Amino acid sequence: MGSACILKATVRVALFSSGTTFENRQFRRLGNSSAFQFSFAEEEKKLLDYSSPSGGVAASVKRITDVIGSIDMREFTAENLALALWGTTVALSATPITDEAGYKIVPNIFVPTKRLINTSVAPVVKKGGTTILTADYTVSAGGITIASTITSGSVVSGDAITISYTPQAGADVQSLINSAPDISIHVEGVNEVDGKPIVFKGYKAKLGVAQNVSLIGDDFGTLQVSLTFQKDETIVTAGKSQYFEMQQAA
Repeated sequence: MGSACILKATVRVALFSSGTTFENRQFRRLGNSSAFQFSFAEEEKKLLDYSSPSGGVAASVKRITDVIGSIDMREFTAENLALALWGTTVALSATPITDEAGYKIVPNIFVPTKRLINTSVAPVVKKGGTTILTADYTVSAGGITIASTITSGSVVSGDAITISYTPQAGADVQSLINSAPDISIHVEGVNEVDGKPIVFKGYKAKLGVAQNVSLIGDDFGTLQVSLTFQKDETIVTAGKSQYFEMQQAA
C-alpha cells in the first residue's frame, strides 16, 4: 500500500564541479527552508488520424523541454545572501578605524559610514585637528546624523570631516559579482505520515537570482531562488539518471 507524504527536510547545496563526484562536493546547509519543489514542462507532437471523418490522434510523441524548481530559504545568512544574489561574502573584523575620510558636515544630513558602527563605543568626529562636539551629531549603526545647528567653533556647513570608530564584527555581501552558478542539491527529510526518511539528490542545476527580496515588512522574509536542472554528463553508469534521483525507506 502506498503512503501519503508531508515532508519536512534539510536542504544542502554545493557548487557543481565536473572534477568531483556528487558525494565529494562541499555541501553546506541552507538553514531553515520552507519549500523545495520541481516540475516538468513538456511538448507534444500529434499525428492526426486523417483516415477517419471523426478525427482523432493516430500517434503522439511527448518530450520533456524543461525541468525547473525552486527553493525558499528563510535564513538571511551572509552565505545564503551571497548565493541568492550571485555574489561574494567576506568576514569583517572589529579592528578600530581611524580618521575615515570622504565626508562633509551639513546640517540635517545623514552621513553613512563604510562599516557598521559599534554604538557602545563613542566615535570621534573631527575637522582637521578640531574635534566636533557630540551635540552636533547623533550616532546610529549605519552612520551619523548631523544636527540642525552646528555649534562647534570654526566649523561650518560643507567642511570636510573624518570619523574614527569601532566597527561591528560581521560579514560583507557583494551582489551580482558572479554569473549564475551551477549547484548540486541534497534534500534529506522525513515523511511526517509514516516517519520514514527520504533523500533527493539533484546533480546539476543552474541557480536563478533571488526574487522579491523584502527587507522591510510584517512577515518573515524569504529568499526564493529558481532552479533549472541540467544533464550531468559526468554520470555514465548505465541505468542511472543524469538529472536527479530519490531514495526512500521501505
